Amino acid sequence: MPGSADALANALADDQSNGPDDALATHCFHCGEAVPAGTHFTVLIEGCERPMCCPGCEAVATLVRDGGLQAYYRRRSRYGTKPDAEPPPAAQFALYDEPEVAAGFTCTDPSGRCEARLLLGGISCAACSWLIEQGLGQLPGVTAVNVSLQHQRLDIVFDASALKLSEVFARVEQLGYRAQPFLAQAQREQMDTDHRRGLRRLAVAGLGMMQAGMFAIALHAGDLQGIESEYRNLMRWVSLIITTFVVLYSSRSFFENAWRHLRAGALVMDLPVALAIGLAWLASAWATVQGSGQVYFDSVLMFTFFLLLGRFLEQRMRRRFQLNWYEVESALPGMVQRWADGAWHAVPRAGIARGDRLLVPAGSIIAADGRVQAGHSSVREDSFNGEHQPRPVAPGEAVFAGTLNLEDALEIVADGPYSETRLAALQQSVGRASGAKPRLWQLADRIAGVFVLAVLLVTSATALVWYQIDPQRALWVSLSVLVISCPCALALATPAALTSAAAALRRCGILVHGENALDALSRADTWLVDKTGTLTHGTLSLAQLLPLSTVPAPELMQLAAALQRVSRHPVAAAFDALAPPPTTAFDALHYRVGAGVSGRRDASEWRMGSAAFCREIAPALAEPPDTLRYWVALVRDNQALAWFGFDDALRPDAGPLLQQFSAAGMAVELLSGDRPERVGPLAATLPLARAEGGLSPEQKRQRLATLQASGHVVAAIGDGLNDGPLLAQADVSFAVAQATDLARAQADLVVENRDLGSIALAWRTARRCRSVIKQNMAWALGYNLCAIPLAAAALVPPWAAALGMSASSLLVVLNSLRLTHNIR
Repeated sequence: MPGSADALANALADDQSNGPDDALATHCFHCGEAVPAGTHFTVLIEGCERPMCCPGCEAVATLVRDGGLQAYYRRRSRYGTKPDAEPPPAAQFALYDEPEVAAGFTCTDPSGRCEARLLLGGISCAACSWLIEQGLGQLPGVTAVNVSLQHQRLDIVFDASALKLSEVFARVEQLGYRAQPFLAQAQREQMDTDHRRGLRRLAVAGLGMMQAGMFAIALHAGDLQGIESEYRNLMRWVSLIITTFVVLYSSRSFFENAWRHLRAGALVMDLPVALAIGLAWLASAWATVQGSGQVYFDSVLMFTFFLLLGRFLEQRMRRRFQLNWYEVESALPGMVQRWADGAWHAVPRAGIARGDRLLVPAGSIIAADGRVQAGHSSVREDSFNGEHQPRPVAPGEAVFAGTLNLEDALEIVADGPYSETRLAALQQSVGRASGAKPRLWQLADRIAGVFVLAVLLVTSATALVWYQIDPQRALWVSLSVLVISCPCALALATPAALTSAAAALRRCGILVHGENALDALSRADTWLVDKTGTLTHGTLSLAQLLPLSTVPAPELMQLAAALQRVSRHPVAAAFDALAPPPTTAFDALHYRVGAGVSGRRDASEWRMGSAAFCREIAPALAEPPDTLRYWVALVRDNQALAWFGFDDALRPDAGPLLQQFSAAGMAVELLSGDRPERVGPLAATLPLARAEGGLSPEQKRQRLATLQASGHVVAAIGDGLNDGPLLAQADVSFAVAQATDLARAQADLVVENRDLGSIALAWRTARRCRSVIKQNMAWALGYNLCAIPLAAAALVPPWAAALGMSASSLLVVLNSLRLTHNIR
């Protein structure tokens, strides 16, 4: 009907099907107004050049396209509002106030409480996160703000009646950062853009440092041996040009960050860095113009290069290992089979609604929570309970998104879209845990603020005193103080040691992700350990064969292997390596979902499976010996032959690992989603302070929170999706080999090999790393305490100050490199 979304979309498609030069293309694709003659504003949207009537509509349409929100133009029920020629900041983002656009990255409840998730650009350190949180927290109606530096994500909760979404975007832009809806593709593009920008700045600084360094060597040699003034001036002027370009391009981030935080009343390490670079460049440029005095172009470029190198390596590590819970969602099928109009139709998973009837083939991931309407199968739910043993399901039973349907097709009735699933709730739990995780940078920022303030006060006092004593020397003496006290060694003390330790562990098959993982690991006093797939192998293996007849055990094994050839149950994998001889072949093999396998041999029916399934032909079958193992019976007509007991065996290196921790005075607790009756016997064989079974991911996280509230530094080890919240909130966490993507993403350390002894190696290395950090800090602080008074007394010229600053940093780096050798 006229005015409907479809009608408007069709009209637009007809009206704008041609290029902007076509006679039919007379209306603006965004606002619908006539396009003035002679204008050529266009935007490429969904493969077509769309005409625009003015730069404002062009800017808004470009914003829609670049944000990945082109669907807005297909869904809108009316043309958009034409923007002003020079709109105020919030008006630039008015499009995000449209419900159709905001629905992709916000959630609003009936009370008007809105939760939005934005992707941030331009954030480089923890101070940036603090500034954004403080700036947005001042807006009316905002109740919660959380910035994740690791994921470059902003989560904000606010009252939609008191604040518009466009005002949130505008405030972020006013703070000097870039904001757009948090979409997986947009996040990857943002990360790639920041990576390329950082690489270009580092390359320019490196090339400039090499060029200026060559001239600096010649100038220093000339000072010692003599040099013609015209050659000296030429090399100074060339160095000035090179250094100026590098300072304007590569060092720009230091000045921007320092100014941004200074405006907000925060003192960060970038402030003395920017002052040192700026004043050294200014003094060197003045000396070049005057033709007298010292120049420090090589020191400026060297300082810039090494600082950018450290930041680039940190950004590269964050980019390389950044896995978020959207990647977990991407494992779900993109298309699902939905029953409609008497047939199955393939529809996008995003279109699932409550009450939809879905078909889930065997071997596929379930796309939504729901209840089985037809079919019998078993599902593997280790995503939630950590157990690899499947759960049989029948009509009326619940199934969950993200679990694997193993054996037969199921028809389910969906409980709702993905956002209402148990998997989505688990992902949100991981997000809350990750956001609440303690960070070393909070303490580092407080120390840095005091240190920076002290340096600025000492430098100012020095300049004031020397201006009274000798005005001509005031600038150079204060510059010496600023350069010699530049916190390069102090800033490198911790990251240099952590980087060296991480490199050594990486060579041993241990990847370090977390910002403060090694520091927290060195202080850990409590360990929380998962069972299935962590302390155990994570697969069922035959642990006991209990004969119930005179048939020899080897023959029983051959018979079981012959029957299991048609089974899709995980139990069948235990017989894969056992090839039955031809004499044990069965006819009419049939697999009954959730029950077992049957076949005929020697005119008798044989069965292997559950007790109820086998008692149908052998009523005298006794109960399984115990509940500690997973028992499967083997019977034939009216005769019980054997019980096969399967178990998930303990890894041989699990006991020695826990014994090391206990011997070091640390408490070890086993938290498992497996049944308590199976956890108890295993726990009795290990040096554990506590063991619990049947725990949900949230219950594990609650136990962790209780320990942390008591002052414990907690390390966690896990391998499954269900361990995600635990690994995210722990002070330090490990994901063992073959862990799920979410477990690997949330863990601070990932053990690539299957040797649990690597965890003990990482712990010992972390303790050595902490010792080296203390040595580095002691040297850096001692150096500043001794050097600053000498520089303030004019006993250290600026060139010697730059040399001393570089030497102190070099010593810190060399001391940290000791961690890369003799790792044990």
